[in-house]
Amino acid sequence: MKVAVIGCGNIVLKEHIPAMISLGIKIHALCDLSSDNINRAQKILNYNVPAFTCYKALIENTQPDTVVVALPHNMYHEVLTYCSDYPLKIIKEKPFALNLSQAKIFSDFSRGRNLKIFTVCQKRYTLSYELLKNEIDESGEKISQITIRYTIPSKNPNANWRSQFSTCGGGVWLDMGYHVIDIVNYLFDGKPVNVNHARLINSSGDDYNVDDIAFVELECDGVIIFAYISCIELEKHEDITAYGKNKIFHADKKSVTIKNKKQEVIKSLEIAPISPFIRMYQDFLFNSGEAGFERNLSSSISLMRVLEKVVKNSNFNVVA
Repeated sequence: MKVAVIGCGNIVLKEHIPAMISLGIKIHALCDLSSDNINRAQKILNYNVPAFTCYKALIENTQPDTVVVALPHNMYHEVLTYCSDYPLKIIKEKPFALNLSQAKIFSDFSRGRNLKIFTVCQKRYTLSYELLKNEIDESGEKISQITIRYTIPSKNPNANWRSQFSTCGGGVWLDMGYHVIDIVNYLFDGKPVNVNHARLINSSGDDYNVDDIAFVELECDGVIIFAYISCIELEKHEDITAYGKNKIFHADKKSVTIKNKKQEVIKSLEIAPISPFIRMYQDFLFNSGEAGFERNLSSSISLMRVLEKVVKNSNFNVVA
C-alpha cells in the first residue's frame, strides 16, 4: 500500500496521520498549499516525505495506489475527476458530495474500472456506539424512540469556505448531520429512513448563508428518531439515547449506561479511549477489502438521499 495525502488540515494532522502511524501505514507523499501544514505533518511523521503544492504533480510523480483527500467540499469534484483516470483508492472526508446530483457523478467514478471511493464516517466506529447497539440488540427491547444530540460550541461557526452555500454545499446539517444519518444507518442495519419533519435554521443572519442549527425527526423501522445538531451551542454534546419498553439505553463517547424506567442503573460501562479513526482504518483497509468500499459507496448514496430530503422538507432558503 502506497499512501499519499492531499490536504493536510487539522483533521488530517489530528486524526488521520496519527491513526495511520498507529497501524504501521507509511505515508509516501504530502500535498498542501500551506507550507506550515506540510511542516506540521512532517513533524508528526518524523521521517522525510516528498511534499507538493499541486495534487496532479503528486500523483504523477509518486504514483500512489491509495490517497487520503481532505479538502473544502467544493474542491472534491475537480480532484476526483482528475483521479478517475488513475487506478486509485480514495479515502475522502465527508460528505460524499455537495448534493445528490454530484453524488451520482462520484458514484459513477467509483463504479468504474479505476477509482474506488471510501467516504470517512468514523463516528460509527466509536466503540461505545458499537456496545450500545449490541446491548439494544441483545436485550430484545422494542425501541420506540431514539434521540441523537450532536452539538459543538464553535468560536467561529461556519467560517471561511464554510460560510457560503456555493463552496460548502450546506451548514451543520450536511457537515455534522452526515455523521448522524450514518449512525442511524449503522444502528438500523441500513434499513430505509423516512423524514417526518425538518427545520434548518440560520441564527446568525448575514454572517453566512447556511444553517447552524438543525432539528430533524426521522423514522426507521417504526422507531421515531429525534436529531438535534448545532455548531453554536454553549457546550459540546455527542450522545445517543434509546427508549425501550422497560429500559433506557444511553451512550456518549466515553460510556454506556442502561437504566430501568425507575431510573435505577442496570449496567454502566466505561469505555477505554481508542480513536474511531484507528478502528475505521483497521476495518476497511485490513478487514473488509473491496467489499468495504462497495458497502461504503452504497451507504454514501443512501445518506445523500436522506440529507437532501431533509433540506427540501425544511424549506430552508439559500441565497447562492
